[in-house]
Amino acid sequence: MHIYPDALAVVRDLRPDEPVILNRPHAARRAARFFVEKFPGKSLYAVKANPSPALIALLWDNGITHFDVASLSEVRLVRDNAPEAVLCFMHPVKAEEAIREAYFDHGVRTFSLDTSEELDKIVRATDGATDLTLCVRIRVSSDHSKLSLASKFGADPADVKQLLIDTRPGRRFGLAGGLGINNVADAICRVAPALVPTIDGAEPVNWVALAKASLAGMVAMSSTAKPVAPFLPSMAIW
Repeated sequence: MHIYPDALAVVRDLRPDEPVILNRPHAARRAARFFVEKFPGKSLYAVKANPSPALIALLWDNGITHFDVASLSEVRLVRDNAPEAVLCFMHPVKAEEAIREAYFDHGVRTFSLDTSEELDKIVRATDGATDLTLCVRIRVSSDHSKLSLASKFGADPADVKQLLIDTRPGRRFGLAGGLGINNVADAICRVAPALVPTIDGAEPVNWVALAKASLAGMVAMSSTAKPVAPFLPSMAIW
């Protein structure tokens, strides 16, 4: 391995015509400690951003205990390099076999979903497990995005209320554990009003006390951060 003081020195010496991987462990260590010390919840590292085994081990050594995994290969990778880490399978569309292996072989207990079909799949694959934390991923606004991903993932706000009811611990499948929401920074503002009315005029739905709230994108979404703030004290944040 070659050591250089900065990226410019790499370019001057190698003059590469193909991409070059630069490892900056000091920067990763500094970033990990910053999040651990400054953020009051749990910081999840999204493995897809850089699935380097060395980086995963370094983050674990510096206090990052939770990892966002999006595939079975990422589940296995983190288990091999941070055996005690908490894995959260956050891809909302997963193969049933992947869910089963993740749950039974690798101890994954947190899964993301955005449809009732995915909920059914998780329940089947885990044999009706009662120790799950299920996170409902909600479609958020992409009004200011150059490339909109709004149609790719996330439940439509109009469908969220029923999906949350179905995912509620003990509601349909005897599920225990917790209920969470992904993309809460924008979505809670859009969905919360729909959760206040009663169901069929009788059963209140303001029981939706979240066990987990993913603040992915909160820093970048300053336009929505302020109206979300009143909701946050009532949530246990990852």
